[in-house]
Amino acid sequence: MKRVIAIVLIAIVAGAIYGIYLYNKKPTDTRDEKADFEITAVELMKEFTTSEEAASKKYVDKVILVSGTISEIDLATATLIIDTTDPLTAITCSFYKEEASALSHKKSGEAVVIKGKCTGKLTDIVLNNCILSNSN
Repeated sequence: MKRVIAIVLIAIVAGAIYGIYLYNKKPTDTRDEKADFEITAVELMKEFTTSEEAASKKYVDKVILVSGTISEIDLATATLIIDTTDPLTAITCSFYKEEASALSHKKSGEAVVIKGKCTGKLTDIVLNNCILSNSN
C-alpha cells in the first residue's frame, strides 16, 4: 500500500512539474526558425480552397515563406494583407511588434516574401509571428 501511495505521489509531482514547464515555456520565435515550406500566395490559397483539411494538416503550426503582392498594410496593428487573386480569400500576416517599423517602408502593390507561422484559415489564411524575409 505504501508503494502505491508513493507511486501516485511521484506521478502527481511529475505532472505538476511538467505542467509548470509548459506554462512557462515561451513560444517558438519564427525569426530563428527555418521555413518548412516556400510557396506563393496564390498556390497556398488554391491548396486551402481545394481541401482545407489537407492544407491544414500540411501547413498549420508550420513556419512558411509566402511570396506575393501586398494588397493592404495596417501599421497600427502591424498587419499586412497579401493578395491571392481570390476576392474572398487573402493571407493576413500579423507581425512581431518589433518588426512593425519595417512595414512602414512597404507599399500596396509591392512584391514581398513573408515568413510566419500558419494558424489556418478563417475567412483568410492567417500567418502569425511574421517577419519580412530577405528572400525577395
